[in-house]
Amino acid sequence: MSVDKLQDAEEEVAQMQEETARTQREVLAADLRRAPVADTAGKPHRTITAPLSAVRPMTNMRTGPLTDIHELAVSIRETGLLHPPLVRATEDDDQPYELLAGQRRLAAMALVDDAEGEPQDWRFTVIDGISRREALTMQFAENFHQSKPEPVQFARAARRIMAEDESLTAAEVSRLVGAPIAWTRKALRLLELPQPIVERVERGDLSFTSADLVRRGIARGDVSADEASELVEQHAEGALTPAQLKHGVGYVPPPPENYDELSRGLDEARFRPPRDPDDRNDDPEQRDWESGADPSGPVHAERTGDGGERRVRDADLDGYLLGMVLFRAADDRRRSVLRITNEADAYQYAFSLRPAERLTALRSLAAEVLQTDPDPPHALRDVAGVGRSV
Repeated sequence: MSVDKLQDAEEEVAQMQEETARTQREVLAADLRRAPVADTAGKPHRTITAPLSAVRPMTNMRTGPLTDIHELAVSIRETGLLHPPLVRATEDDDQPYELLAGQRRLAAMALVDDAEGEPQDWRFTVIDGISRREALTMQFAENFHQSKPEPVQFARAARRIMAEDESLTAAEVSRLVGAPIAWTRKALRLLELPQPIVERVERGDLSFTSADLVRRGIARGDVSADEASELVEQHAEGALTPAQLKHGVGYVPPPPENYDELSRGLDEARFRPPRDPDDRNDDPEQRDWESGADPSGPVHAERTGDGGERRVRDADLDGYLLGMVLFRAADDRRRSVLRITNEADAYQYAFSLRPAERLTALRSLAAEVLQTDPDPPHALRDVAGVGRSV
């Protein structure tokens, strides 16, 4: 390609990128111009002073201890309360205000009161005319934008908001709090899972993505709720890897883009006709052996019928060998967990793993097979607990 053509191509790419960026800015600007779902932002604000005892906390969407409270208390003591907590008026004479946003600030203010030995009057911002649904939404939004909450807590908070106004959709709740719509919908669906699985997600024993795959497996009927719960327990205890859990609930990953080409190449390597013993040098691996080349190097070449050469990557050979061992040597329990019923299933599972995972899975499987081998190779007979004693 000439220099002029290369420059023209670069300019065309730059123009396309600029057009894409401009279109994205226009989409975002149009999104901001949309009418609000509610008029919460237009409610009047006013500042009051009151002791902490006059403010009752609101049930917070987050659970567990609040973080960095002492550091925040020191900051308030040194520089003052820069952003007063938001409250709304109540009809309770003992506690005339309810906290809307600022739970960490309220806790830090209490630490300052305790350190000084007496309560003081603090500044609060009162928002007039706030409904309970709006109060929940404001708290939800503050928590979400401080740090993305645990998905089950998020889902329960979204449900509470929707319970206050049954006309609200998941998409509208997402917009109210500034959360991605897809994330909100997926989080809400978590609550459809059996309670033991939901608890595992809350404790961090099961990832958000894996939990959604388990839910889909139950919804499709690939696995019962009890079976799914048992698989999740095994995963939480370390008996199943994430990949084994996914396949156990019926997940079938899409094949790689070059799956057909890989399959053909591996089949040719497996079923190629015997080599002519009088023409040994036609075999690349034989030539490597005879020349003293390193047999562990990444050379896996096969001659095709038209005289061309096909290369199979080491990682793909690992996948091929893993699929073969899974089908021929794995026990029934392992094949059942991975939903392997035939040879095609075994190879599909093997190639669904990332290249770096295939050799690890192969070694793990080999260790299991070795433990049950009644007559292991002589070199391994002295390994403790392997095979029969000799």
